[in-house]
Amino acid sequence: MASEQPLFTLRPATTKDLPAIDVVADPEGMGPMPSADHITVAVNADDEVVGFLRLQEADGLWHVNPVAVYPTWRRFGVGQALMGDALAKTGELGLVARGPSVPFYEALGYDKVAWGQVGAAVAAECDGCPVREQCHPQPMRKRA
Repeated sequence: MASEQPLFTLRPATTKDLPAIDVVADPEGMGPMPSADHITVAVNADDEVVGFLRLQEADGLWHVNPVAVYPTWRRFGVGQALMGDALAKTGELGLVARGPSVPFYEALGYDKVAWGQVGAAVAAECDGCPVREQCHPQPMRKRA
């Protein structure tokens, strides 16, 4: 019996991935990613980007900023795999969840925390965001 290929795999992003990453990020209201540094991509069997996660260090803590999955690839475990990989690499993660995504992160074991428990630079991004009131941002953290 032949083994099935996984639906997707994770790998470090390269500069060649940036246009595809931006296609995933744009509908989520994110600007272009400045570089492939600290980005992991989920790719399908044809090596096409179906999701990505960027890690950003702030105040001694690694933060997810952002994680995004192409809409047709949602509910296939892509986001969960990216988050698990990032936590395994860092040991502890912080993030600011958009209100509707809080249940996703809670299901992964993330806890709601006070704004002071995420990096000041990360919190400042939310402070200056023009859609903050609609977004309902929630700081969260988890240790491995």
